[in-house]
Amino acid sequence: MTGSQTAPLDAIEALFQEVGPDGISPIARPAPLLRPSALAWVRFEKRDLARQGRFLRDFGLAIAEQTESDLYARGTDGSPFCYHARRGRRSRFVGVGLVLDSAEELERAAELPGATPIRDVEGPGGGRCVTLHDPNGFAVEYVYGRRCCDQRPAQRAPAVANCVGARRRLNAPVRPPFEPAMVAGLGHVVLQVTDFDATLEWWMRHAGLVPSDVQVLSDGSPNLAFCRFDRGDTPTDHHAIAIAGGIGALYMHSAYQVRDMEAVGQGQQALKAGGWKHGWGIGRHYYGSQIFDYWRDPDGMLMEHYTDGDLYDASVPTRYSRFSRGSTWMWGQDQPGDFEGVNPGAIWLMLRNLLSGRIKLFRLKLVLASMKDAPRPWLK
Repeated sequence: MTGSQTAPLDAIEALFQEVGPDGISPIARPAPLLRPSALAWVRFEKRDLARQGRFLRDFGLAIAEQTESDLYARGTDGSPFCYHARRGRRSRFVGVGLVLDSAEELERAAELPGATPIRDVEGPGGGRCVTLHDPNGFAVEYVYGRRCCDQRPAQRAPAVANCVGARRRLNAPVRPPFEPAMVAGLGHVVLQVTDFDATLEWWMRHAGLVPSDVQVLSDGSPNLAFCRFDRGDTPTDHHAIAIAGGIGALYMHSAYQVRDMEAVGQGQQALKAGGWKHGWGIGRHYYGSQIFDYWRDPDGMLMEHYTDGDLYDASVPTRYSRFSRGSTWMWGQDQPGDFEGVNPGAIWLMLRNLLSGRIKLFRLKLVLASMKDAPRPWLK
């Protein structure tokens, strides 16, 4: 290759280059107060539950229970529900649920400052829970004692691929059915916040999170952390909670695992056939390695199908790299301009938080500087 041919490849490689200890502010993990082992659910308020239910079915979730006031949806992994929407005057994200492994830990959660008393979980599966709120006002519910769902949709067997040096599929063509992707369960939630440091410290302390990958701004300060649960030697997803510094306290997206690449592709067809709005994909992420496809629900909120994500145990150290717009995906469609939610409402939120002091101008300038360049201009 000539120098001009290799330059774009060198530019892509630079997006993912690991940053050494010099010039960065490494994250110090505080001693955790609680150690949840998994995500339980996401909760929303929605104005139109009927339309939301149609979207969730096309997305590949099964409706576990639906009333005039509440909508519960589940996957195939045995959880009684992983998505809950309550009818409200406006559509908004409420918070997340985290699974605790003992009644004693639930009692410890109830003793923390700001915690609610222990109460019964509303909805399928029962259990008991306690609610706290993170520094941004997001509800964080700790739950113990849920019953597994007895009636679970059956997943098909994963597709077998023929690869160079590993040809395993013989006399068997690939014919995946045309159907929704059939979600297994909730995988991760991504939140944007104004005070990144305080929020990450709270989540590490109150959920025992381990940063897997952290992106830093040009001054070395962290601004995006992909965090996993600490399960010791037991492998867990590369990230269950991701926290990004930005213009406000915002839900970015929630992600749901599906069987394989064929499910991602057929899921896209099913959602297109349903007339829903595509967000971004198909592609492969860098941090977590997931093959992804994003869709917008009836209110424009993002939900992601993913498969083939990384699994880490406690031995993997935190990795640091530079914060940039193009470093979240390795291949696929270039990230659409509207994916990050640049609109009049977002601009007003940014100005309001600047004037109130919730975000600092110098930090906002660093974030915007990292996002200004088109990462792969030849894909436009």
